[in-house]
Amino acid sequence: MRRTSRWRFSGIAIAATAAVLVGMIATALSPPAPAAAAAAATDGQMIYPASGTIQSRVGDGCRSNYRAHDGIDISGQGGTPILAAYDGVVKTRTYSSGYGYYVDIEHTGGYATRYAHMVAQGVVAPGTHVVRGQQIGVVGSTGNSTGAHLHFEVWRNGSVYSAINDGFVCLSTVARGNTLPLIFPGLRTAPTAPLSPVSSADYNGDGKADLLGISADSDLQFLAGSGGGALQSPSVITSGWGVYRHLVHTDLNADGRGDILAVRGDGLLEYYGGGSRGGFGRYDRLEFGWSDMVHVVSGADFSGDGLQDVLATSSAGELTIYNGNGAGALSGARTKAGSGWGVMKFLAGGDFNGDGIGDIMAVAHDGTLYFYRGVGNAFTTATAVGSGWAPFTAFTGGVDYNGDGRVDIIGRDASGTLYLYPGDGTGRFGARSLIGSGWGGYLQLE
Repeated sequence: MRRTSRWRFSGIAIAATAAVLVGMIATALSPPAPAAAAAAATDGQMIYPASGTIQSRVGDGCRSNYRAHDGIDISGQGGTPILAAYDGVVKTRTYSSGYGYYVDIEHTGGYATRYAHMVAQGVVAPGTHVVRGQQIGVVGSTGNSTGAHLHFEVWRNGSVYSAINDGFVCLSTVARGNTLPLIFPGLRTAPTAPLSPVSSADYNGDGKADLLGISADSDLQFLAGSGGGALQSPSVITSGWGVYRHLVHTDLNADGRGDILAVRGDGLLEYYGGGSRGGFGRYDRLEFGWSDMVHVVSGADFSGDGLQDVLATSSAGELTIYNGNGAGALSGARTKAGSGWGVMKFLAGGDFNGDGIGDIMAVAHDGTLYFYRGVGNAFTTATAVGSGWAPFTAFTGGVDYNGDGRVDIIGRDASGTLYLYPGDGTGRFGARSLIGSGWGGYLQLE
C-alpha cells in the first residue's frame, strides 16, 4: 500500500505527534502497575422517604411469600412527614381508589418515584421542582390500605425498577432522610448532557465522525469523514500498530473529542486521549488482563450514568460492562451482562435507538445481525435485524457517519468493498451505500 502524507492537525506537525506516540509505545514495553481506580461518585443516591418497618417489597411479601406488588411498604409511622427521595419535578398530585392520595416525582436518568396512601393531598403543586429531603406529604391510610403506611415505588423508563429491593431489608426499621445503600445508574442532581453521536469518532474536531485503520504494513491511518457518509484519503499517523489486537473508538474522558482504546497482544489496555486541536496527546496504560478478550467496543453509555463505558467479551463468551469514569479511565465498577457471546463474530456499540442508553449490534457466525437494546447495565433479548453478514471481514460503527443524527454501521465484505449502513433510529438500517473498494488491505477498521 502506498504511504500518504503524514497526518497534521491545526498546524501541529505530525512528526511531533508521531514521536510522542512512538515514545509511548516504546515506554509501554516495560510492565507497568495497573492504573488506580477512580473514587466512586457519591451522586445518584436516594434517601428513605419515611420512617417505619419494611413490610413488603417489589414482588415480595417479606415473609417468604410472593406478592404482586410494585413498591416498598414502610409502615408504623402514621401522621409523620414523607420526604422526596431525590431531586425532581412533581408531575402528579391526585387520588385513586387503589393508591389513595399520591404524588409522582420525575427525576433525571429516566426515573420516577411514587408516594401513596398519604393522609391528604400532597403539599407541593404539580410542576414544582423539589429537592432531596423536602417534605411532600404526610403518611396516611387512604385508598386500598389496611393501616397507616407509605407505599413507595420507583420506575425507570416506564418499567418498575425492581432493583430498589436491594436498598430495603425485609422487617427492618428505616429512618427517613438516611441514604439508601444503593446507587441508581444515571440518577444525577443535574441532567447529564446527551452524548453526541459523533464525539467518540471525531478525531479532528470538525463535528464529523472519522475512521481509523491499521494497514497491512502496521501503519495507524486516519480517514477524515465528510459528514455525508464518505471518507477522505488516508493519512498516516504513525507506525508499529500491528501488535494491537483491538482498536476501539471512544470518548472516555467526556470532552467531546474522539479517543482511542487499544489492546496489545500481551493484554495491556492502553488509552490515547484526543488532543484539543486534533490528533492525540495524553497516554495512559489502564490495566493488564485483556488478552482473553475476543471483542472490545465502546462509544456509548451502557451503564446509564451518562458516561461512556467499555464492553468486552471473553473467550469463554462472557459479556462485561466496564464503567468509564469520565476522565479517561475505568472506574473499577463492572457488571456481568450475559454469557453465550462466543457465537458472535463482530460487535459494535452505540445508541442505535436514540434513547440515551448504549445498545449492541452483533453479527453471529451464521451471518445473522442482531440488535440488543440496552436498558442500563443489561441488554434485552436479541432481535434479528438482518442476515447475510457471514462473509464480512470488518464491522464497526455506533456513530453517525452520514450526518442525520442517527448512528450507523460500516462493514467490509470479502472483496474489500466498504459499505455504509444508515441507522433509522429504531435499531434497524436503511439501504446501504457504497463508500469505496480496495479496502481489503486493512488489518482493522474502527
